[in-house]
Amino acid sequence: MKWIAKKRLQSVVGLSVADGQLSLAHVARAKSAVAVLRSSTATLSLDLLHPESELVGREIKNHLEAANIRERHCVVALPPAWIMSQHAKLPELSAEDAASLLQIEAEKGFPCDPDELQIARSVHRSSESGYVSQLAVRQDQLARLSATLKSAGLKPVSFTVGLTALPGAVPPAGQGRMTLVLEPKGATLLVAAGGGIAAFRTLEATIESEAGEHVVNGRALARELRITFEQVPVELRREVKQLILLGDTRMAQQLAGILGDWARESGLTVEVGAAPARTIGEEIAEQLAIRVVKEGMPALEFLPPRPSRWALMMARYNSKRLASTGFAAAAVAVVALMAFGWQEYRRWSLRTEWESMAVRVTELDGVLGRIREFRPWYDESFRNLTIMRRVVECFPDNGSVTAKSFEIHGPSTSSLSSASRDSASVSVSGTARDNASLLRTLDLLRRAQEIKGLKIEQIRGKTPAQFTFTFRWVGITGT
Repeated sequence: MKWIAKKRLQSVVGLSVADGQLSLAHVARAKSAVAVLRSSTATLSLDLLHPESELVGREIKNHLEAANIRERHCVVALPPAWIMSQHAKLPELSAEDAASLLQIEAEKGFPCDPDELQIARSVHRSSESGYVSQLAVRQDQLARLSATLKSAGLKPVSFTVGLTALPGAVPPAGQGRMTLVLEPKGATLLVAAGGGIAAFRTLEATIESEAGEHVVNGRALARELRITFEQVPVELRREVKQLILLGDTRMAQQLAGILGDWARESGLTVEVGAAPARTIGEEIAEQLAIRVVKEGMPALEFLPPRPSRWALMMARYNSKRLASTGFAAAAVAVVALMAFGWQEYRRWSLRTEWESMAVRVTELDGVLGRIREFRPWYDESFRNLTIMRRVVECFPDNGSVTAKSFEIHGPSTSSLSSASRDSASVSVSGTARDNASLLRTLDLLRRAQEIKGLKIEQIRGKTPAQFTFTFRWVGITGT
């Protein structure tokens, strides 16, 4: 954790960005009380992940100056769409074994390498077993956000899940609850049970009517809620008795009527939050800042750790460290000399060994030359690697489309003619962050001359979408 987070902050800015809306709340401790000094909301003209982070930072800085907020320490509620989640059962294990198990679960559950993610864990228990939810955010997104905040003159002390800051969103064990935040462009679902987070999802909840109004897509949203609720383990599901609908009041009332029958069958009481005086983003920014000033840093933390300034200074000027560095340098020099000596010895021994086998190697080279002469179909084209490279070139560089399996089926390349050796049937499965990126990838594949008969076999889910497509590789035409 950063050095400024080691002691309780007396003043901090809560910051929330969702669907292009920036919400700010400046909270400070005044004597024995905590007060909201200033708050503001504004629409960002640029996306938070815009390549020019300086431009986004300048826009945020302008909004801070317009709101007369001069505090630079901030706590940030990450956009819900950035957060991926994965739930797993956690048996009684040692700390090392539990960490290994969670690493394996992360590799299986997330659509990219865990080394590319910043992962926070919410551990919770039922009366029978222990569980853990792993929430992950891509490190490149956090790096882009950090650069944007630096350009705005802000110093982030925490990146966290904003929805958990709302009062009662994560109740104590035995008092489970589902919280659904409805907004014009989507919905965020948080299922809390066992004293922690059992599920976290973002949903596409609305469709646009002919009049241009956002209307709740009740059937689709009810289906997603039911699926998510049923995926929660039974012993945790028994604790969940409430479904709280927050956000747009009109949409919440519409959805409450649609979900009534299913909620009664599932033992849930549906409650619609009172008409808010401010948006959910403003409420999250304010509550998050208040909690940091009162209680300290959140339990779910996505801010990458880095050494404190004091540690860096001690590392630079500590004489013991300098002595240790000298001894380490001397040891490295000795090891380097030993390595060079060993290298010379190995060269001499290998040269001697080569001289003893040179005649046989020459004979074998002659045999290989005759094999190539009388087997013109000898293949050095590395067909499979060529296919994989061609497909990867069509994938976007930003990681919005990733492949998890790649299967190539075709005849043996050692017994066919040149034309037949190049042909193969290929199946690719993976995940896409959005449909637009997947469609662009498929369009690039269709344009490739070596690829014929591209066909989408399956698409499941939306964010992320899981896909499978196949095609026939015909080789490089015209050669």
